[in-house]
Amino acid sequence: MSSLINGKTEILGVFGFPVGHSKSPTMHNAVCQKLGINAAYLPFSPNPENFLSALDGLKALHFRGANLTIPYKEKVLPYVQELSPISKFSGSVNTLYWKKSQNENVLCGTTTDPYGALKNMEEAGISVNGKSVALLGNGGAGKAIAFALLENNANLSIICRNLSRGNELAKNLSQYFQNKNIEVSEFCNFDSQKPDIILNTTPVGMFPNINETPLPSASFRKEQFVYDIIYTPKETRLLKEAKKAGCKTLNGEGMLVHQGAASFKLWFPKETETISETFLVSIMREALQKENSSEKNSNPTSANI
Repeated sequence: MSSLINGKTEILGVFGFPVGHSKSPTMHNAVCQKLGINAAYLPFSPNPENFLSALDGLKALHFRGANLTIPYKEKVLPYVQELSPISKFSGSVNTLYWKKSQNENVLCGTTTDPYGALKNMEEAGISVNGKSVALLGNGGAGKAIAFALLENNANLSIICRNLSRGNELAKNLSQYFQNKNIEVSEFCNFDSQKPDIILNTTPVGMFPNINETPLPSASFRKEQFVYDIIYTPKETRLLKEAKKAGCKTLNGEGMLVHQGAASFKLWFPKETETISETFLVSIMREALQKENSSEKNSNPTSANI
């Protein structure tokens, strides 16, 4: 947030119901302050029946841009004038921004979440290019990440509970990526030793169900990389068991800052033209670490959720 709120301060925000848990205000206000951008990022929690009115307010109040979280990532789709290919496919939007077209502001929507996941992996030295990736789950997060994986030349296997839904996702993906052979299998038939990378997009293992895992009878190869987009707890049962087998593992904590940096560059393309995404990520990560440290000091017995 700008250190000086005045008549020129621009508004950014995150819309969700609820939204009090969001770390986005901490991240984006830290970047605004660091870069000297006169903008403030605030949380907004309109009731679902009032969401359309809130969306109208974006234009009426000259918002610079916004993020969306549950339950508005899907609800916003009919009202966005221009959707990115990945949002069209996944049916999900987490970032709204404006684009000039014939002297008119066009409301655009995309999702930066899947690219945040891939950037998080790249930061850990893992490229999906040419690798066999087993994607656990075919829900909203799974659809978007599957699309991004194929965009980045991964060889994809979809692991699901419902085979017909998994086959439907593979069929829809093949319309965009016609040269890709996408495999589908159920969890009960999945051989966890085959893929180079195992990527969990299901909520299985998330707090408070920390003793659960999507692969209860898995055996891993120590050469594998196992990534879980969950970051509460920091180490899920899936990651613990993979690490015990000698695998390199990573949670989704870095996904949050990478998707945030991608959103910020869409809102402020000129201001960030010469600024690397890595620099934005470092500012956001430092801000989150300070906030987490402050929360622990003020309530040392609380869980980090």
